[in-house]
Order: sequence, then structure tokens, then C-alpha cells
Amino acid sequence: MADFSKLPPSLADYFDAPEGYKGHFGWLCGYSATDDFLENAVDRFSCLNQAARAHHGQIKLALFLDAGNKPISTVDVPGVLHCQMKAAPPLNLLHAKVALLGFKPDQPEDAWRLRLVVSTGNWTKETLTESLDLVWCLDLSSEALENVTKDIQQSCADFRAAQNLFEDISSWCDTSLLSLEINDRLTTGGLARLDVNAWLNVCRQYAHGKPRLVDNRKRSLFNQLKSWLEQPAIAGKRNYLAMGSGFYEGGKGDKSLVPQKIVQLLQDDDLLTKKPEIDLYVNPEACQAVANNVATLREQHITVRPPSQLAKTERTLHAKFIFSANYRNVSDTLTQCWLYMGSGNLTGPGFMQRMKTGVGNLEAGVFFAPERLARTAAGKLAPEKTLAWLLPIQSEIDCDALQMPLQAGQEMEERTPYFAPPITWLKWTPLADGQGTLHYSGSPENNITAFAPGGTSCPLVSQGFLWQGEMPRWVDIAWPADNGTQSAKIPVVDALGRIAATPLRPLDLEEVLWQLSSFPHTPDVDFADPTSMLTTSTAGSFTINSDDQPVSSQPVRQVMALIEGIAERQTTLPESQWLYWCRSLEQALIQASNNGDITRFMDLGINPLSPLREAPFRPVYAEDDQSDKGQDYLQMLMRIEQAWGVDSLRIFGECK
Repeated sequence: MADFSKLPPSLADYFDAPEGYKGHFGWLCGYSATDDFLENAVDRFSCLNQAARAHHGQIKLALFLDAGNKPISTVDVPGVLHCQMKAAPPLNLLHAKVALLGFKPDQPEDAWRLRLVVSTGNWTKETLTESLDLVWCLDLSSEALENVTKDIQQSCADFRAAQNLFEDISSWCDTSLLSLEINDRLTTGGLARLDVNAWLNVCRQYAHGKPRLVDNRKRSLFNQLKSWLEQPAIAGKRNYLAMGSGFYEGGKGDKSLVPQKIVQLLQDDDLLTKKPEIDLYVNPEACQAVANNVATLREQHITVRPPSQLAKTERTLHAKFIFSANYRNVSDTLTQCWLYMGSGNLTGPGFMQRMKTGVGNLEAGVFFAPERLARTAAGKLAPEKTLAWLLPIQSEIDCDALQMPLQAGQEMEERTPYFAPPITWLKWTPLADGQGTLHYSGSPENNITAFAPGGTSCPLVSQGFLWQGEMPRWVDIAWPADNGTQSAKIPVVDALGRIAATPLRPLDLEEVLWQLSSFPHTPDVDFADPTSMLTTSTAGSFTINSDDQPVSSQPVRQVMALIEGIAERQTTLPESQWLYWCRSLEQALIQASNNGDITRFMDLGINPLSPLREAPFRPVYAEDDQSDKGQDYLQMLMRIEQAWGVDSLRIFGECK
């Protein structure tokens, strides 16, 4: 076992926002995921804890998984939306494991950063604690596009390939919450999604060359490997080949295994020497048909080995890779290196087939040529430059040295598919007498039942249900299906577009101004319990973590200080932040709608918000009432005026 004091980053580490940045929006696809991993990832990505994310009710990560996964609720992992498949997609399994992440900096406002992560491991805790996996990561900033080099063009081509992949996957899934409009405007999460798409579209303009990121939607990974190896830069014989996979072909017989087909391909293309060193890495306790073909493989000069371990705790090989290079002796530098790593196991559905219903999985990986590497740690060489640090391989132990013979292990279990329910969210509209309605969009054919907390069904109304009591964060629904009654837990969206959000607490005017002065950053506040089912409540209080909050003074002074503070802040905002500002402003002011200072100010018979309609109180780009930004702003002010109860009062300067 290699003895390095520094270990490679874990898969979760790649979700960390760069210094000075925060996660804006991102997409993930994978075979499986668990709540604990996703909670860790979105916490790192957004720089917000679970309570803060539950309060904001904004989608930060859109998740696409194989249909065999039980749905992951945004209530359980705030900020993550599992977009379930609407029906069986044109593939065997969704097995690709890719993340496409967008980050916004604290300063300057118009900059951005993109990150592409290609993993051999799933978005699960098991990947962090039990598996040997590989990760390939690529970052690109908006500043880099100011001096476009060949490397930048290559990176842009990789991001273009990732964007195309996610566009296809999105078309198979229910993504309606990502384009949800409240009051004819996108939610904050929807705006963030458009921002990241716009950044990717900028990258497309500079994309040039063959992307390193590949998938098998149209051609198998095997065929793409063959064409990639035909590049002049790859020409030349190598004397070393290493292959590894977490899963191999099952069954018995004389049929060639995928690793044997890869060796044949390299020999046919004159990319291997006559007597190369070939290592095949397996899980000794579960290597399927390899276990019964060790002798045949040995005859073909293929040595079957267990993986290397970088940590004291032994892990299971889950990585999928093919690596080839030249070397002279065990301590020499490796040259002419090339590497495939990705989700595709060395099996028929994973590597030999293109994506196809019941035949080929959807797989993704990368082909690239690493820089020169040392085969093992030697001298003062940094461990990151050694092959044993980058890949789970070793050359000291083969399967003959193990205490027990190789085992075939179990075949992959078939899983029951879970498709999206006929409705995936409900919109809340409050009524009098402590009631509300929960509306859905469209006209689903199924007879849907919504259940109150006690298990009783809710009365039906037009395109929705009547709900007794305060707004819930989620609702349990059931509907008839061919295989019996099915059920789901779906989120509720409030009037501000917050999804499955925790209570909005009443705010004092000083607290409103303090919150808005922190924009676009999230202030350090204590939020409600994210496990509560209710999203509106008068219980509890809104606490700001500060010891020097000002004490309330005269109502007129307090209200006018708020209006002046809003004008001072919003007139200096860059245009790119305007729509986000309008949504933050509306939420904060509605939270203050029952404030006593506002009630006492109303005795004057004047609408305190009316000055905000005037041009000096607005940024130049939102001064025109007929422009999109001006209209959005005026509609927002009207909703706040109605919530405050001041919409019928005189404006400042109006005669009696």
C-alpha cells in the first residue's frame, strides 16, 4: 500500500465554492444518490446551512437519477430538486455521473465561474467511505475568456458537451419547478438557472476541437475510444496497459470479455508492443466472469490484480479506467500517457453499446493525455505526480497471492422504477377563516387525492384542493395506476415562489433594512426548524445574530429611514442583480407588513411606499414604467402596498 500523507480530495470536496464565490445553480446526473451526500454537497456549494436553505426555498441543484431510485424530497434536502423521469427513457440505465456547477463571486457582480465534474462514483455516502473512485474536474472563469487560448477553447468544448448532455436528460424528466413563474415572473432559482445557461452559451462561442468529455448517446464508448486513439498525438506503441472496473460481464462461456476486446483493439491499431505488461484490476470478491477466466487471461499475458489502497481502511474498487503508457523500469517516468475514466464499466451495456432501451446504459467519461507521471513514489516527487496516487493500481500482488480464489459475486439486482407523479408541486393561495387552496397546473388525467396531516382526504376545488389551517411545506398525494395505488410527497410553493420553505418570520423595519443592506449576500440569521411541516406561523421570533441592533424610534422616522435606505441601495445596483433584488425586497417588506410602525404611519393617510415609484428612487435601467424591468418593479410595489394595506392612501405631495 502506498504511504502518502496527502490523500486525493473526496467527491464531496468538488462542490466547495471557490474562495470569494458562492454556488449559484448546478445540475447533477447519476445512477444513485443519498440524502446525506446531497446535504453535504449542497451545503458546500451554496455556503448555506440546511435551515437557511429551507427558509429561502430556492433550488440550488437539479438532480437527475436513474428511475430505480426512490424520490428524494426537497423537503428532506432543501435546495436540491430531484427531477424524476416522466416515463421510461430511451436507455437501459442512467449511469452517467456528471455535475455541472455555476458559481457567482462576491465581487465583481458580473463575473462567474463554471465547474465540470466527471465521476466514476455515485452521489452517495458509500462513495466517500467505502469505494475506490476517480474524479476529473475542470474549472473555467469568465476572466479566462478575455484571453482565449487553445486550452480555453478545449475547456469550452468540454462545457458545451456537458450542456448538450444535460439538455437531453432534462427532456426526459419533470423540470417544471425550474421554470415555475409566480406573478408572471420566474422564481429566484429559475433566474439562477437562466444565468448559468447564459454563461454556458458564452462558452459555446469559443468552443473548438474534440471535447474530452464523451457520452454514448449516439456511439458506444468503445467506438469513441477507437476513434480517439486514431489521433496523431496518440500514435506510437506503449508497453504498459492497466484496466479496472467495479463490474464485469456476468455468466460463463468462451465469449471474449470487454478487457480482451480492448487489448485486441490496441494491438490491431499498433498501440501496444509485442510483449506489453497488462494489468486488470478487479474486486476479488465480486469480479463476475473474470473469476472463471483467470487462466485464459494469463495465457494472453493479462495479470489479474486487486486494487491498491491509499488509506488504512480497505475499500472496494468502483472506479472504471483504461490507462496506457511507456516506461523502462519500475522507478522510471511514464511517457506517452493516455487515460479513459468514467461511469462506463467494462461490460457490454456500459462500454460496448450505445445508449438504447434495454441494451445500453447512458454513460459518460473523459479521454485525455495526462502529463508525465512517475510510476511509484520516489525521492522528493510530489505524490500527485505519481500513477499510484492518481489510480488505484499496484504491481506487487496478483490474484494468485490472495488467501482465497476470486469470486464471481452477485449479479446486479433489478430495481422497480419510480416515475414522476401526475403533479409534482402545489401552489398555495390563502383564503379567509384559516383556510387555503392548493392548486396544480395542467389537467392530469389521474384521479388525485391529497391528504391532510390526519390522513383524511382534502375536499376538491377547481384544479386543486381545499386545505384547513396554515400552509403546509409539503402534501402527501395518491393516485391510481396500473400496478395499484401510488403515492408521493410533493412540495408546496408559496406566493413568493419559495419551494417547501419554512416560516417567514415578522420583521422590524430595522431588521428589514439590515437584511437588504447585506444583499446579495445572505445575512447571518436564525431560521425556523426545517423539519416542520408548516411554512407559515406566528410562533417564535426572527432573531438576528448581532448585539448592536438599533432600538425603534418614532414611526415616521423609522419608515422614512427604510424608504431612503432602499432607494440608496437599489439605485447603485448593477442591472444583472435587479430581478434578484426585486424578489428579495418584496419578501423582506412583506415580512414587515404587520409591523407597528407601519400601522401608526398609516394614521397620516399617506402611502409611505409611493416615493419608490419616482425616478430618483430607481436605477436608470428601471426608470421607464413601460420597460420589462420597470413593469416588474411596479407590479412588485403594488403587491407590497396591498400587503401593507396602504394601496388606497394618498401619495407624498398629493393635496387633500
